[in-house]
Amino acid sequence: MKKYLSLLYLILCMMVTAMVSCNKKFSRMLPDTKYTDTANVSFGERKVLYLIVDGARGASVNASNTPNIKALLPHSIYSWVSVNDPDAASIANNWADLLTGVKKEKHKVVDMTFTNTNLQNYPVLFRRIKQSNPAIGIAAFTSSADFSNNLTGGADVSKLLNSDDETRTAVVESLKKDTASFIVGHFTDVNKAGVQSGYDTSFPAYKTAIEKFDGYVGEIMTALAQRPGFAREDWLVVLASTGGGPFTIPPDQNDNTIFSNPAANAFIIYYNPGYKQRIIVKPFTGNRYIGKTIRLKGDAVTAQINDAADYNIDDTTNFTIELKIKKNEEAFFWPSVLGKRNEWSSGHPSVGWVIYLENRYWYLEWRGTKDNDFHQVRGADLRKGSWENISVKCETRGGKRFIRTYTNGAFNNEGEITASGSLSNNNALKLGFLNGNGHGTPDVYITDIRFFKFTLPDAAIDRYACETSIDPSHPYFNFLAGYWPATDGQGTLIKDYGPLAHDFVMQGSYPWESYNDLICPPSDLSLSGLVPQTADIPAQIITWFKIASKQSWDLDGRVWLDQ
Repeated sequence: MKKYLSLLYLILCMMVTAMVSCNKKFSRMLPDTKYTDTANVSFGERKVLYLIVDGARGASVNASNTPNIKALLPHSIYSWVSVNDPDAASIANNWADLLTGVKKEKHKVVDMTFTNTNLQNYPVLFRRIKQSNPAIGIAAFTSSADFSNNLTGGADVSKLLNSDDETRTAVVESLKKDTASFIVGHFTDVNKAGVQSGYDTSFPAYKTAIEKFDGYVGEIMTALAQRPGFAREDWLVVLASTGGGPFTIPPDQNDNTIFSNPAANAFIIYYNPGYKQRIIVKPFTGNRYIGKTIRLKGDAVTAQINDAADYNIDDTTNFTIELKIKKNEEAFFWPSVLGKRNEWSSGHPSVGWVIYLENRYWYLEWRGTKDNDFHQVRGADLRKGSWENISVKCETRGGKRFIRTYTNGAFNNEGEITASGSLSNNNALKLGFLNGNGHGTPDVYITDIRFFKFTLPDAAIDRYACETSIDPSHPYFNFLAGYWPATDGQGTLIKDYGPLAHDFVMQGSYPWESYNDLICPPSDLSLSGLVPQTADIPAQIITWFKIASKQSWDLDGRVWLDQ
């Protein structure tokens, strides 16, 4: 019996040998394995090489002969359409974004004076890293005194050199040693070439500077691979530019979004041998709007409907007015674009309403029969060169009436109109310049004008804002009092395809001009979040070092994965 029990015990032990020892308790802990932030497993000591190049426009780097940079791409997360802060007034702003992980609203670095900054609360990532892991050695090399003096605090080694050649040599020599786990090389010659010639490969000096930088990258990557301990290390290599600079984008490439701003076009590459290739391309920026319309410029080109009583707004009328508009200037000062009023002048006399432009945004203004003064509700900013939709409506809630404004379907503001009385008058409905004094003149295209004698729901305004025409499939089509596509392409009328057939009659000398543009492009803020930004990089590096980002750091950047 004892022999049988012993044999049974032996068999049971053999069955579980792969999981536990017969003489030890079962371990409930996972093996202490190091994982990367990808699907691939890496076991090395984490280190970072960060190469910053000033003025290298992403599109130009991609178009240049850059074999060393492009050799990294099969194992990289990268984008040639990365963006910096498009409102940066100085390259110092871009440097601070690249090294703090926040934007100018927080770090306050706006120019080369580095005065009144907020770097004590939003320091460079060297200080963040040292606070979390003092054992990480940091070395920074640059030929810019401004960069060195203001943005390398916290590095164990910070050297100001005389040229990009010396910066390359310093990075290579640092890689030959085993004293730094985080090495930064900052290069300035590409930007110097861009300032002198232009930021495009069509300028030989600029293209040559990019290709010379690519040679530096090749030498540095060779030095990295030749490190005696390279096989047991796990390197993240970051290549990034501050952005580009002035250059006139060809018209067929200009979509009037941030991606057509050559100064904002950076490139970012995150390389690691264990990464899968992931390219982030230009996102969808909007549908094309193609047609032929009138340019309403100055005070000489207008259109009007003299018999316009059907478009009067009394003290009980609910209405919605919508139109597409494309500005040809960045800012305007009070020109009318559509209105029904005797005049549009200083002091805001006469009963009626007007849609007008102020600075970069738009307004609806009105004065009623019971008003002692004017009232207005502001819309949103409108971008130069982009077709955008504006909507204004009057709705009744709780026995009160409100004017509400919308841009590209999104609600902007509202104001109460209950006490204003009627806006009705005997004046024409005018498109473009409205006679009067104390205001500027427009320079705009206006199409797809819709006048509903109905309060459209917010959902319908949002749903149909960027549609370029209306037909009976629209749920509120039967409430149209007027519909002017304004894309007739010829003649002296802007025809009304609504039920009342009140055509606008053109005034002045005008051509019908062709257009082929985006309609309702997303905002630069929305688009920027869809591609890597220069302010993302510190968060990426901090995560690579397995340092937990604290909420109090308030970083603006995001971490990109290779999957």
